[in-house]
Amino acid sequence: MKKMKFLFGIHNHQPVGNFDFVVEDAYDRSYKPFIDVLEKHPKIKMAIHFTGWLLESLEKNHHDYIEKLRSLVKRGQLEIFTGGFYEPIIPVIPEEDRVGQIRKLSYKVEKLFGKKPCGMWLAERVWEPQIAKSLALAGVEYVVLDDTHFKSAGHYDDELTGYYITEEEGYTLKIFPISKKLRYLIPFENPQDTIDFLKNSATDSADNALVMFDDGEKFGVWPGTYERVYVEKWLDSFFDTIEKNDDWLEMISFSEYVNSYPPMGRTYLPISSYSEMMEWSLPTRSKADFESLISNLKKEKRYESMEMFLKGGIWRTFLSKYTESNLMHKKSLYLHTKIDERDDVSEETLDEYWKGQCNDVYWHGVFGGLYLPHLRAAIYKHLIKAEKELDKALKDKMKIEVLDYDKDGFDEIIMKNSSIGLVIDPDYGGRILEIDLKDSEYNLINSLTRRYEVYHELISQAITQEQLEKSDHVKTIHDVVLTKEEGLEKYLNVDWYERFAFIDHFFGRNFELEGYSRSKYPEQGDFVNQAYEAKENVLIRHGHVWVDSKWMPVCVKKAFELFKNSFEVSYKIINESKEPMNLHFGSEMTFNLMAPEADDRYFDWGSGKYHASYKGTFTSSEVSVVAEYEDVKIEMNLSALAEFLIYPIYTVSYSEGGFEKVYQGTSLTPTWKFKIDPGSEKELKVRLTTKG
Repeated sequence: MKKMKFLFGIHNHQPVGNFDFVVEDAYDRSYKPFIDVLEKHPKIKMAIHFTGWLLESLEKNHHDYIEKLRSLVKRGQLEIFTGGFYEPIIPVIPEEDRVGQIRKLSYKVEKLFGKKPCGMWLAERVWEPQIAKSLALAGVEYVVLDDTHFKSAGHYDDELTGYYITEEEGYTLKIFPISKKLRYLIPFENPQDTIDFLKNSATDSADNALVMFDDGEKFGVWPGTYERVYVEKWLDSFFDTIEKNDDWLEMISFSEYVNSYPPMGRTYLPISSYSEMMEWSLPTRSKADFESLISNLKKEKRYESMEMFLKGGIWRTFLSKYTESNLMHKKSLYLHTKIDERDDVSEETLDEYWKGQCNDVYWHGVFGGLYLPHLRAAIYKHLIKAEKELDKALKDKMKIEVLDYDKDGFDEIIMKNSSIGLVIDPDYGGRILEIDLKDSEYNLINSLTRRYEVYHELISQAITQEQLEKSDHVKTIHDVVLTKEEGLEKYLNVDWYERFAFIDHFFGRNFELEGYSRSKYPEQGDFVNQAYEAKENVLIRHGHVWVDSKWMPVCVKKAFELFKNSFEVSYKIINESKEPMNLHFGSEMTFNLMAPEADDRYFDWGSGKYHASYKGTFTSSEVSVVAEYEDVKIEMNLSALAEFLIYPIYTVSYSEGGFEKVYQGTSLTPTWKFKIDPGSEKELKVRLTTKG
């Protein structure tokens, strides 16, 4: 009789900073019921991975659950995998952090469950060849990747029925391929379909093995899966079906397989991830063409034969695709250099820095948390907390650094003291990229530019969760388009410039708020996204403004000054023409108050408190910006009365839950109208003060 081995595992993860109710919901709908079912099937052997942040939460709030896991490990039914403690994308963090995070989780696993882990879950299966050495140094013996990785190296399906050896600088690592077919079958199709697929790979030698290792959340958290997996008892049926076929199908642990069977050979894998990730990471234009190519190949029934030659993008492209992702990543690298310069960094500070490497906010696809401001805020909180500890010696002193902070080939200016940190970007509009309020451990900007995403074309096809539940078949997350609410088309605005602070606008006669809020208005100057010359803390641009049907030369100088609990931006707008001109100037800021309708987050300009979702105009020379929950209170004071423009910024993104509208901050723009003679200048000042 032909036989084969089946290696099964799940990966459970919650991002650092996720809401407690989300974690508890995942526990109730996935983590707990899965283990309850597994306990009833003692013949089923499998692996499980928990990221460190989630494991700590489970240890704190669900001690009985940890005891169940410990019991399953003790009887040899469950193998616990390690990984980066806070689930970083391993290739894009420094090697000492790779090794440190893995060792931290391995130590935690051994302490909790009494057995040192040998296998590793690689976050988002983002592989680059150099990390084989890092994993080996961290004590990892084997890791699970996707069959996509292997196919990209030229391996065919019939060559992916075991594990391979790879190496870097002589450090070896065993690598298992995860079957994409099994990922799509389980738990969406009938258990017998999985058995039939496995049986087709059985051999007389019985050493063939196939691997299924995927997100645990697909067993209960993904739309429609809780009813299917537990109420309709899919998981029970799946395990029953495997047990009934144990005469030819053997469930075996990864450690048992490695100890009993040799590698299939040596291989070297290219930079890769699972196929969906490599598609999501492509720049928008090429992503659209790539999707079109795939669609055409499927119509021609050529996709399966060609798939292994379709590479897509690489994970690092997210760092060029989304400036906001890059800034968080580069802040982490900036802190690494500060940590590396010292030998007195505490474990607590290092841990805060590591928390800031949690992967979810650094990318975006059907999964990925870049579009979720509370997750970005959590990353900034931990990075700012680490930086605050590293900068303790500053006290009330100011420090200025000039360096290529965001690694774009141009220098940024960092100004900071013990209370406030600023990152100023001269080469793109002289904007401020980051306003760190250190006492609150909060980046006041933390917004997201409204971008066109290819999936916006699908919004008309979206169905609600209720409609999905009425369907007679649960589809995979990749085959159904959901929406959380109707009418989202009206929020599909695309910004032509990136959303940060102190962006310099010149408006024309036909300017109106509605067009401005949709980023569809006539910009009259060439300052918004153009380069300024930096002279210490003063930025200068000799540009032009369209006035009376012609371009007129105008110079904008803005100086940044940092004080104990405040900073000031001083503008000088100079008419460099030989004619007088009437100008309408505005300095746009984006502040994210996290919750647009919450009563404890608001703007106040003296006539009452206005939610962060407010849209309109008002006249004032001072505004309070308040987010009580985050302990943020800012007083903005102007040197001259201004007409303010204010509107909320919403993005429309797509995740496993469907299309959703997400508040990304509030645009606040003080504007001034003035006439300026040739050679004259207009001086304006904006001061922001933190109030404890």
